[in-house]
Amino acid sequence: MLSVGLLISSFARRTTPALGISIFAWLTLVFLGDLGLMGGAMTLHMTPGELLGCALINPLQVFKVFSISGMHSSLDLLGPAGLYASQTFGSGLPWLLGGALAAWVLLPLAAAGLFFARRGIR
Repeated sequence: MLSVGLLISSFARRTTPALGISIFAWLTLVFLGDLGLMGGAMTLHMTPGELLGCALINPLQVFKVFSISGMHSSLDLLGPAGLYASQTFGSGLPWLLGGALAAWVLLPLAAAGLFFARRGIR
């Protein structure tokens, strides 16, 4: 979320709007992470694979799944999506989650760096 906040701040001209938009983005991802996945799974009748795919879009959910997989031997705490992830990816799941986290750190950071370079700010 630090890289996402830096990306947001690179587009804002002043501190106050950047801070407000960053906090709003974080709150949106927090609420969409749990409540959005539960509501979406129930209303759209998502399969465990689709639910896992939606969870991997949110960096907060990726971190949560990665943390739970590090603490417990199985992801049955997360329900069908956790079992699907364990069965489908097996021992490669930590690599998948680590890669997703790395992408959520590096891609916004690189985009912010490119934007700063184009604006001439160093």
